[in-house]
Amino acid sequence: MRKVIAAIKKHKRFLVSAHVNPEGDSLCSQLAMKELLIALGKEVFLINSDAVPEHYKFLPKITEISNDVDVRPVFDAALILDCPTLKRIGNVEKLISRDKFIINIDHHISNENFGDVNWVDPNASSTGEMVYRLFKEMGVPLTREIALCIYIAILTDTGSFNYDNTSTVTHEIAGELLGYGLDPALVSESVYERRTLEDIKFLGLVLSTLKVNKTGEVAYLEITRKMLEDTGADITKSEGFINYARSIEGVKVAILFKESLKDRNKINVSFRAKGDADANKIAAYFGGGGHMKASGCLVAGTLAEVEQKVLAKVEEILGKA
Repeated sequence: MRKVIAAIKKHKRFLVSAHVNPEGDSLCSQLAMKELLIALGKEVFLINSDAVPEHYKFLPKITEISNDVDVRPVFDAALILDCPTLKRIGNVEKLISRDKFIINIDHHISNENFGDVNWVDPNASSTGEMVYRLFKEMGVPLTREIALCIYIAILTDTGSFNYDNTSTVTHEIAGELLGYGLDPALVSESVYERRTLEDIKFLGLVLSTLKVNKTGEVAYLEITRKMLEDTGADITKSEGFINYARSIEGVKVAILFKESLKDRNKINVSFRAKGDADANKIAAYFGGGGHMKASGCLVAGTLAEVEQKVLAKVEEILGKA
């Protein structure tokens, strides 16, 4: 953390970005980080490769995050949040020339330490928790808006405090953040309960694909482009669908296969693990990564081909465990 703080103090203008397909932790970490940098007298540009999902547009100052990668901001340091690899920032990578200083802050165990300065803490519940620690270490006071962002970062990346990345420290921080006047019930409703009728119909179609392997240790779901076309649903609303498969008794690994909207010959694969199963190990085999209990990868092939390939590897790994 000390090297990160020194780098922040040294530089004046920052490009702050996070991974493609942004979610609660990445978006909220960016918003909180901008407030930290502004408080320190820095100039900040928030740019992501993909647009902000509709259900996160209630976040304070969310319109300050742009996905216009044709803009050429003048900056002397790139601060990358919640990304295990630089490639995960998508098209934003082309804005970062080789001479730019890179600060890498992340909590993924699979992080490749791609920055000039790297602060990677796999024990942190979220990148938002790490940003919180920067506020404390640098003596910058929190506001209600900052507290809200950090709380949502932690809430979403711990699965509402259900995943095993939730620690005593996580709860202590969450308790302090609630002290800024946050209403946990209202926050949860804002994040999880603003679905349209189309979204619910979409969920029904996805759940109708649910299958379990012969041993009952692997459950998996599918999302196709046709489902989205038929329902008019927003793909970002599929966040959390995989937990239905994960919740089945006896299941060690849950998998969600999603046909890519950008490349018709690739499948986005998400993994959630329970017990001693390691999702990161599985994803790493296919060039992906993440956490021990939550990881993902992008695999070339048709939906049927990728399912067969991935299921075979998961069963092989579980068989060796």
